[in-house]
Amino acid sequence: MLIKEVCEKCKLTKKAIEYYESKNLIHPQMLENGYRDYSDADIYVLKEISVLRKCGICIADIAEIRNSSNKSAALAKCKYITELRMQRLNDIQKCMDSLIADYDVNREFDYLQTHDEDLYAIKEKFVFAFPGNYGLYVSMHFGRFLNGIIETEDQRKAYDAIVQYLDNVDLYLPAELSEFLEALFTESEKIDAAKIEEETSGRMQEMLTDTDGYLERNREEIEQYIEYKSSDEYRNSEAAKIQKSMLNFQKESGYQEVLIANMKILSPSYAEYLKKVEAANEIMLKKYPKAKNMYELN
Repeated sequence: MLIKEVCEKCKLTKKAIEYYESKNLIHPQMLENGYRDYSDADIYVLKEISVLRKCGICIADIAEIRNSSNKSAALAKCKYITELRMQRLNDIQKCMDSLIADYDVNREFDYLQTHDEDLYAIKEKFVFAFPGNYGLYVSMHFGRFLNGIIETEDQRKAYDAIVQYLDNVDLYLPAELSEFLEALFTESEKIDAAKIEEETSGRMQEMLTDTDGYLERNREEIEQYIEYKSSDEYRNSEAAKIQKSMLNFQKESGYQEVLIANMKILSPSYAEYLKKVEAANEIMLKKYPKAKNMYELN
């Protein structure tokens, strides 16, 4: 099929089609007369690109989606980024509405300082820095602690160190484990990242507020969970392989020494949260000494 017909079928300009070819997204056959012959597969890809572009997805991300073994999972990552940007736009619109009402610059200046754009960028970098969907989990874990402001030079240095770490960290997951993680996001209608974050945060808050009470109320379930996590069945499972891979990554990459240490400087609320978690863990291990085995996958 020649490019004129392709333009009509895909509702794209000739320049757009040539651009997508230059980005190696399509691969038409070159005929002897110098014309390009576009296949049905090329047509499909161009329609795919058109749909994704209208969703606001950039060419680099489209290429990532197309190369992914799980396109739904790759698209879920882009959707999460879009949600973060929508949150930022909502803050901007609120600011403009307030300025239209009475143009109080000092008030809006103070408001915007509490919604520092850098902090949203950290969330975005978490998602982009890690392959597959691990970045989504990391972002969901830290996101609620990143709504403060950078007030000190130490916080600025911590922010820069985190960005540097995320830009250079190399997380490797064996293919089968990466596919296992991505499968969790295959059916996007069943995955609500905000809901997962809210539910996880709620359960943690319940446990941290009344650790003894929480452990007692859930004693039977906790004992069953510890027993399973200590069993050979779990140790030989895909989930255990993922846990071991994550633990090895954290030990070898400077996760604790760089990322966590600087997160505690950047976010006082996160530092306070970690103190509560450590205190809760001490109570947990006193009541359930076997729980220590859950983190020892040698």
